[in-house]
Amino acid sequence: MIYLLGEMRFRSFFYAQNFENLESDQTNQDRINARGGGIMRTKITLACTECKQRNYNMTKDKKAHPDRMETKKYCRFCKTHTLHKETK
Repeated sequence: MIYLLGEMRFRSFFYAQNFENLESDQTNQDRINARGGGIMRTKITLACTECKQRNYNMTKDKKAHPDRMETKKYCRFCKTHTLHKETK
């Protein structure tokens, strides 16, 4: 009987501690969203400029890179590193 009471105390302490953490995480997330600090990333597709194959799917930050992205990446169809541009 004493063991059971001790276990119940431990469980109640454990659950109370977890609920406090959940509440604090939620309030932090609400603060971030209220300030406009949420992540603004959009999905893009990169296509090889030589063979026109769409090889890569990525995300980019619209604020940091408002123009279309261009980068050298490996094209498995051309079997070389070629320039890849962002497509629609």
